[in-house]
This record gives sequence, structure tokens and C-alpha cells, in this order.
Amino acid sequence: MSKFLTQVKVTMAPFAPASKSSKIFLSRIITNDAIAANPTLKIVTESHADLNKPPVINVTYKDGKTLQLLTGDMKVNDVLRQVGKHARKLQEKEEASA
Repeated sequence: MSKFLTQVKVTMAPFAPASKSSKIFLSRIITNDAIAANPTLKIVTESHADLNKPPVINVTYKDGKTLQLLTGDMKVNDVLRQVGKHARKLQEKEEASA
């Protein structure tokens, strides 16, 4: 999935319970395999202390499309599914043109 991303920006209060999905998503995106697949992927994290402000993940894909997710009420699998949906479409296009 990370091969088709150009930027991931996560804004959250790291100690808020609602940020759990965002933290797990980051741990899945920042792996050696993901970095090897896309060494130019820019990952930006912003922390704040406001526990009531919902965590946000902004994703920019290689084709320029952007996705914004408010992840406070989402499970990590839902976040991965949403981010991966457009990435799979880009992968299908790449495979079709090869």
C-alpha cells in the first residue's frame, strides 16, 4: 500500500484513548518493508495536548488524490481498508498498463 502514497500526515493527542487507531496505523506504515517499497514517502506527525480534538489522518496518493480520515471512532482495520481502497485501484491501473 505504501508504494502508492506520497505523504501521510497524522495529527493527534498521543495520550488520548481516541488516538489508538492512529498510533497503530503509524506503526504499520513505518516498517522496514514499507520504507523499502517507497523510500520517498513523507510521514509527518503532529502532536497536541487537546484530548477532545479528534485525531486526523491525511493521506496523499501518487496520483494527487487526498483522503482525510477522522479516526477517533474508527478501528485500525477500518483505517487500513479506507487508505488501501484507492491504493488498490492505483495498483490495478499499474498492473493493467504493464
